[in-house]
Amino acid sequence: MIAAPLLLLLAVVLAEPVPRLLAGARWPARAPRAAVVLWQADGLAAGLAAIGAGLVYGVAPLGGSPPAGLRALVAQAVAGRPWHGLSGNRVAALLAAAALAGRLLGVLALSALRTVRERGRLRALVDLVGTPWPALPGALVLDHPGAVAYCLPGLRSRVVLSAGALELLDAGELAAVLAHERAHLTERHDLVVLPFLAWGAALPFLPAARRAQAAVAGLVEMVADDRARTVADPASLAAAIARLGCAGAPAGALGTAGAAVLARVDRLLQPAPPACRWLPATAYLGALLVLALPTALLLVPVR
Repeated sequence: MIAAPLLLLLAVVLAEPVPRLLAGARWPARAPRAAVVLWQADGLAAGLAAIGAGLVYGVAPLGGSPPAGLRALVAQAVAGRPWHGLSGNRVAALLAAAALAGRLLGVLALSALRTVRERGRLRALVDLVGTPWPALPGALVLDHPGAVAYCLPGLRSRVVLSAGALELLDAGELAAVLAHERAHLTERHDLVVLPFLAWGAALPFLPAARRAQAAVAGLVEMVADDRARTVADPASLAAAIARLGCAGAPAGALGTAGAAVLARVDRLLQPAPPACRWLPATAYLGALLVLALPTALLLVPVR
């Protein structure tokens, strides 16, 4: 029965050394989209491996493979004797796996519900006090001296700017900001960052969760920067990011500034050579392998 310890070892490796190395690497700034996919694969595989380790160990006496053992466990539960043939240690492992799965999925669902609710409340508020901006359908201007710019994703998306931002930014910078916010809306980056926010809320004691949340927040901003600079001047976008500084966005929104400001300005003003094709390809392959490992271990015979 080697699958359970291997899954546990894989969960530990994916939950600590890998996130630390990935957060400290320099290459993600050259291929931010691929790096986000690798972060997603690491988080998903770590959770799958941790839950799978308890599941595989728990159902080992009931079948020759985890799927067969799980089917036998369900059959026993239907018959009213779910723990028949299982020792106390194996029952504890199954309960721990169920608790972890419930914690992760439950917090994800609650985070999604809270975000949708907060975004709806904020959208209603900006619709009430904001002034439509003819230059961009769906954009609203808030009469506030602070310089902020953010978007509210969803079926009824909004781009929100303050009067202070309109006064602070010139025409080129403003166009770059709008292109950046449209990139967030088009690529639905709110859905990308949501699992990492939930991961951090579910496991606040885990350093990897904090590293992943911070890293992905910066990477999605870089993805939006890259898309924006195809239609706007990179220098203007860098100037706008620097002018807006660390102005954060409200809960449920995505802003132009606020995450990895210095790194983003530097990569816009002094862009690195274009990433070789093998760099993102290697990251995507790595993400595939990371997900394949726990999946394969969950399907091999346990004896």
